[in-house]
Amino acid sequence: MIGRVLSVHSSECKVDLGDEVVSCAFRGRLRLEYSQVHTGDIVHVTSPADSYLIEGIVERKNLLARPPIANVDQAIVVTAITQPPLDLAYVDRILVQLEHEAIEGVLCINKQDLEDEGEIARVERIYSDAGYRCVVTSAVTGKGLDKLADLFRGKVTVFAGQSGVGKSKLISALMGVRLLTGELAQGLRGRHTTKWVSLIRTPGNGYVADTPGFSRLDLVDVEPHELSFLYPEFREHAVLCHFPRCLHKTESRCAVLDALDRGQIPLERYDNYLMFLEELIERAKKKYE
Repeated sequence: MIGRVLSVHSSECKVDLGDEVVSCAFRGRLRLEYSQVHTGDIVHVTSPADSYLIEGIVERKNLLARPPIANVDQAIVVTAITQPPLDLAYVDRILVQLEHEAIEGVLCINKQDLEDEGEIARVERIYSDAGYRCVVTSAVTGKGLDKLADLFRGKVTVFAGQSGVGKSKLISALMGVRLLTGELAQGLRGRHTTKWVSLIRTPGNGYVADTPGFSRLDLVDVEPHELSFLYPEFREHAVLCHFPRCLHKTESRCAVLDALDRGQIPLERYDNYLMFLEELIERAKKKYE
């Protein structure tokens, strides 16, 4: 049988076999190294003597570190405008990582009931122009929740974003479940207290992680000239640049800079690109010191 791991606890895990969820132990080396099995893994299961055993793991398409979850299809990147203050560099850093992992990113602008409509429209325009799907939501009024729920169908979804943007409340409102995640009030900030990560099955044969903890913010390890290919709105132009390793800073005959001048690339995204580019250049220098 083939199933998807919903959670891993000590020496056993919960596996969704489609028509039922069962508790599975580990066979052979997996018993000694159960940490090799992660939530989201697709596994081979046998059922000898009225028990269930995981025999092996199907090759993963990706594996995130925080939260530890495999085979993720998409990440909902949640932001607010003022509570907490909007940080586009934070959002872009996550989106660059998602592009590197081949995970679809969706921007969710939450707390619509509290924010200025003009500013919401500005942020939505930046990311829709960059090629990302955007949804505006409020966990309080229910705005946009139907549209967000439709995105879950047939996909494994995780949530990302700063503490305090309302990730847990959104998942709770969508799924009608009490999460394992606790956000302990400290001003307007939260603290993540989840002990492990689990997947919850959603309508339409999808899954959502009950742990909004996608939090690794180290910039991906790529060469400086490769960064632009992790920006969807840069890619079609970058291949047209005169210099094959163009950094899109001051080079002549740069198609990306031409697109920026024509307004085809959002200035806010380009400014963050330059900041990330400098990080990668400094990192590259240290490799050879």
